[in-house]
Amino acid sequence: MLPLSRAGDIPLSGPIPSTVYEIELTYVGERTTPTVTFSGPPQTVPPLPYRPFVPILELSSALGEARPFGPCEGQATKSDQGIDLQWTAEGKRRCGQRITLRQAGLPMDLMSYKRLRLRGRADGQVGVALDDLAGYRREDNVPLATVTGPFDITVPLKEIGRRLDLRYVTALVVSAETEHAQISFDRIELVREPSGGRPQGGIGFWVWNYRAAVENPETMLATCRTQGCSRVLIQMPSQSDDEALWRAYARLLTTVQSSGIEALALDGYPEAIQEPHILADKILRLLQLVEPGLLSGVQLDIEPYLLPGFLGDEAQLRRYVETIETLKSAIGGRTRLSMVMPFWLTSPTIGGRPLAYAVMDLADEVAVMSYRTDLDEVQDIAEDILRYGEVIGTPVWLAVETTALAVEQHVVLRRSTRPGPADALLNYDRRLLQWTPIPETQAASPQEWFRIHHRFTVRPESLTFAGRSKTEVSMAVKRMLDTTQQHSFAGVIIHDLDGFRALAQ
Repeated sequence: MLPLSRAGDIPLSGPIPSTVYEIELTYVGERTTPTVTFSGPPQTVPPLPYRPFVPILELSSALGEARPFGPCEGQATKSDQGIDLQWTAEGKRRCGQRITLRQAGLPMDLMSYKRLRLRGRADGQVGVALDDLAGYRREDNVPLATVTGPFDITVPLKEIGRRLDLRYVTALVVSAETEHAQISFDRIELVREPSGGRPQGGIGFWVWNYRAAVENPETMLATCRTQGCSRVLIQMPSQSDDEALWRAYARLLTTVQSSGIEALALDGYPEAIQEPHILADKILRLLQLVEPGLLSGVQLDIEPYLLPGFLGDEAQLRRYVETIETLKSAIGGRTRLSMVMPFWLTSPTIGGRPLAYAVMDLADEVAVMSYRTDLDEVQDIAEDILRYGEVIGTPVWLAVETTALAVEQHVVLRRSTRPGPADALLNYDRRLLQWTPIPETQAASPQEWFRIHHRFTVRPESLTFAGRSKTEVSMAVKRMLDTTQQHSFAGVIIHDLDGFRALAQ
């Protein structure tokens, strides 16, 4: 990377947010022109939730403070037998009480539990709900049930988890639309599933060179058999390829499937969220060529976050989810829908929930780009996706990288209130990031000043097994298969066939 004092101004493509707090420049290999990522004001980091590990968690004697809401006057009484809540409403407006799940006010991580049991008695019709951190901030919650008289109900967390973030559950909410209401709980119980044996995970290969695979499928299958793989995911032809190549590709999928190995068609590109019908047409073209039952799935690797401004615009996040819905509709249940996503897709949120979870709600399975050579780190970065997959029953594949990657140099600039100590100027009119010193004739309005906050380097040896041996990769894959405990874990995909075959023995 060039010293910044000798670097040229950086032209900016795509939209520039109206409020920029941080700019990250990424220089890959010897490239002197970086990719530019804008960030808005830093989000408030939520407090670390309390995460219980006991098989059965009884909450009725450990609930925190109860606070009335709406035009209510109420009280809560706790005893060894449970909790009793009473309230009186002024008029016929909805009101109730919100009871925190922890006395310290911390959210609670309930992702490891499968069922919530509620037992007690209600006078009148009383609604029972849960809220999470995001829902609490927007005064929203997720209804569980409406009860009256004696009740003993069990609610699967699978459906609740599709509407709130189970990692940050904050309160139990009871409410009614009558002038007088009362509810008593003698049991509020969370239950884990008994942990049985997990089926042995599979091994897969991504295959991008579809022409070579069509011309010589036995080379691909031989590598697959040697590694004991159970699936291959092969890039689909281009729409501009002739019908003969498309039919040969369909025959390839049939050949793979008949050899006892799962065959999945692979495609996707960032611009698909702008014109999903084009990718849908490719999928429909393939489904017309392949006999039913001879295609194990369609896997989509869209990567919309490569588009400028994607992560800072919730409308684009929603467009991504809508694209998946469109493509799932095109598949029409004729085969499985598999989605590829990076592990960090748990960070951006849509409707208060992680974007990763919204993707998983639609897919039949997901593959996580968990590219790390430290396998303990793989477990850490993929844990929340594996846990959510276990809650909703969605298989999760993890991935390792074998292709060569370049060194990445990152420079993070943070907004400065004064030009004096600044290192760069964001020039909105000229769509430039300009390094200081800046001629007065080029200083324009509107503009914002930035200074270098920190730099860091991402070295490829922490991300990829390139340069190591096939034996090392095989050992790493075996360790992942042996040590990943979550029942949602389906196996390991190797990126990619050509990269793996290029490794020394």
